Amino acid sequence: MVLKSGVTVAQVSVGTKTGAGESGIAAQLLGYMVTWILSVLSSLLIIWLALSLTDFYYPHAWVSAHIATIAHSFATHGIIGLHGIPIENFDPITTQPDTYLHWPPFFYYVLSLVLRAFPDSIRAMHLFMAVIAIANAYVMWIIASMFFKPRVAIVCGIAFLLMPATLKYGLILLPANLAMLGVSVALLFMLRYLQGTADGRGRLLDLGLSALAFFLACFTSWEPFLALPGLLLAYGFNRRPELLKACFCWAMAAGAAGASTLAIFSLSDPEFFADLWSIFTYRLGLTQYLPLSTRIHPVEGHLETVDSLNAFSSFLHFFDAYIVRTQVFCGSLGIIGIFALISTAARRRRATANNSFAVLVLPLCTFWLGWATIMQGHYIIHEYQLILASPLLAIGVTCIYSLLDDTVAGMQDSWSRENLKMLTNLALPCAVFFLGLSAAAITVRVEAEPWQLANFGRRIKAEVPAGAMVVTSEMSMVQTYYSKRHVIRGVPDGAHLESKLGAIHDICPGCAVYLAVRRQNAEKFLGVLDRLQPVFEDDNFIIRKISAVGHDRKTIG
Repeated sequence: MVLKSGVTVAQVSVGTKTGAGESGIAAQLLGYMVTWILSVLSSLLIIWLALSLTDFYYPHAWVSAHIATIAHSFATHGIIGLHGIPIENFDPITTQPDTYLHWPPFFYYVLSLVLRAFPDSIRAMHLFMAVIAIANAYVMWIIASMFFKPRVAIVCGIAFLLMPATLKYGLILLPANLAMLGVSVALLFMLRYLQGTADGRGRLLDLGLSALAFFLACFTSWEPFLALPGLLLAYGFNRRPELLKACFCWAMAAGAAGASTLAIFSLSDPEFFADLWSIFTYRLGLTQYLPLSTRIHPVEGHLETVDSLNAFSSFLHFFDAYIVRTQVFCGSLGIIGIFALISTAARRRRATANNSFAVLVLPLCTFWLGWATIMQGHYIIHEYQLILASPLLAIGVTCIYSLLDDTVAGMQDSWSRENLKMLTNLALPCAVFFLGLSAAAITVRVEAEPWQLANFGRRIKAEVPAGAMVVTSEMSMVQTYYSKRHVIRGVPDGAHLESKLGAIHDICPGCAVYLAVRRQNAEKFLGVLDRLQPVFEDDNFIIRKISAVGHDRKTIG
């Protein structure tokens, strides 16, 4: 009887262990399946989103139209033909080219190659941005695999693609998106260099590729320059000579990129530095932006009436600018991920003094928060700058997943362990996916204002012959891109038009000049419209030809 009872107990014990083992294997397989399936779904989601955005109708479409216009100029005239100078308009170039010299030019060069291969294809440009986002997610996955288990590391790439900021702004033709990829690649090769996985020559190659990637990132946009202070801060925590050498290489790369940008732009416009300083102090929140009075084409001209901003003037302004907006565009998981990231960094710091985790985190931190703090005027006005947070917050979400996975592994078999395992392997990845899905649904919605401006541009293209100049009160670049005509934007009223008309004719002698306004702005030009030659008019748009300039060069007719 006792023997029989002992056998029964042993059988139950063995059966329990076998069941637990099978349950663990099943949970592990579920985790692998969910993460790999989500990686494919997230890539397909952003590709579908790019294919769906066939026009510049979405929020911040003016940015994409602006960059596409610059890229079109390079595609038409060639990078060398324009001496590398970004032109934000269509032909004719005029004697006062409509230059845009506020950002480094590398992204415009690259995008122009896309337009050469696929002329005027908005879908191709959005697909190019999707490729950049997927490449960035892949690099983030490879980086995360240096610090986390393979099943956990892939979550980093998924979280990056499905971050609401990525799906809302990752497909905008924004230099920061390509610059972000450059920073990620630079960090990848630097971490390979620091971890010494290759031989001596291979390590030097990793260091050189890291510096090259950082140079291209800084030659693409200004934000990557702020990753350098983060790397120097990481050296303060970990005084390895290899890290100091990496800091020096990055500093040389940033200096070369900055010098190249300034040299190219200053040779084209002697007043470049004055204009750049004006916009820089405005973005710092210190002054108002004052466009140069000698310009016919407005360069951020609408900022002349906008007061400078200071998010640090009150706690409420700070909370709305930095806390609320981060939650809205990066999700609650992103906010929780910040705390998980801090916890993981502190734990790794205590476990290993020379751990390279800070080398990854701190440059991404200053890349985002440094820009958000120093250039607050730009960060607050343009919410698409929250895309800068996506890499760091993706690592934060990975830290959440890693902490849960480690907790499950350290627990004994129980009902609580099974529930936590399900939360880790299924609920958290699905929460990230549905977070991205909701952001994608918002992105594909058509915005009324860019849709109307696009139709306005199409009407201008149909009614105004090529080679003419068009004057309009609109500041957006959407109608400029769709019109494929040389557009002088931001003319506020008829009086201002008459005061500038002589100078407008001087920059392109012999060019026909047209006035195009939307119906809701017609009242500002009532005294002028009656004296102009009718070309087109309906319930939405009015187009007139300016036939002559008076003897005083300030009156029409």
